[in-house]
Amino acid sequence: MILLAWMALAAMSDAQIATARKSAPADVRAVVDRWEMCNHWGGEEPYDKARARQIEQASAKLRCDRLDHDEAVLRRRYAHKPAILRLLTAAHDIY
Repeated sequence: MILLAWMALAAMSDAQIATARKSAPADVRAVVDRWEMCNHWGGEEPYDKARARQIEQASAKLRCDRLDHDEAVLRRRYAHKPAILRLLTAAHDIY
């Protein structure tokens, strides 16, 4: 049963995430957006000092180092909302 649930989560496409994101509460949308942007900045190359500083500033502004904590808070808050938990899991896994 748990394996089937995990497979369903893993199969959530970008389009499905986008659709689920639109109907999610603002605090959930904000964390999903941060996952996406933190993943973007985390994949950038710091090819010089200025670029490294830009990446570091973007990551700090997005509070990328707090994403796991913020996600855990939302998981407790929305523990009774399976659709939101699926969105958080998919966003975490994809982004």
